Amino acid sequence: MIKKQKKIKKSGNKKDHNAILKFINKFLLLIIIFSGISFVVSINDLSIKGFMLEKLKKESYNLSVENENIELLVMELESYDNIIKKAEELKMVKVDSIEYIEVNDEAVAKK
Repeated sequence: MIKKQKKIKKSGNKKDHNAILKFINKFLLLIIIFSGISFVVSINDLSIKGFMLEKLKKESYNLSVENENIELLVMELESYDNIIKKAEELKMVKVDSIEYIEVNDEAVAKK
């Protein structure tokens, strides 16, 4: 009778061992699935950010080219020849000599 009890305990121990292995296998499977999903999400996020970065680089380059063109236009508009042409269009007269008016300090009104 004692031998039969030992056999029963051993077989029960195997069942517990198999249940633990099944639990561990399911747990590992869930970890693998979760890791796979998180990997796909992170790769997707990185690819989206890569496209956005490329778009921003192109926009930055276009803005720098436009800025250079605007600076050249400003330099052209501020050139001496251009200012003289604008003055002639507006019929401005060139000043030959400048005369200053002197004012006495006593001419200021006092309250």
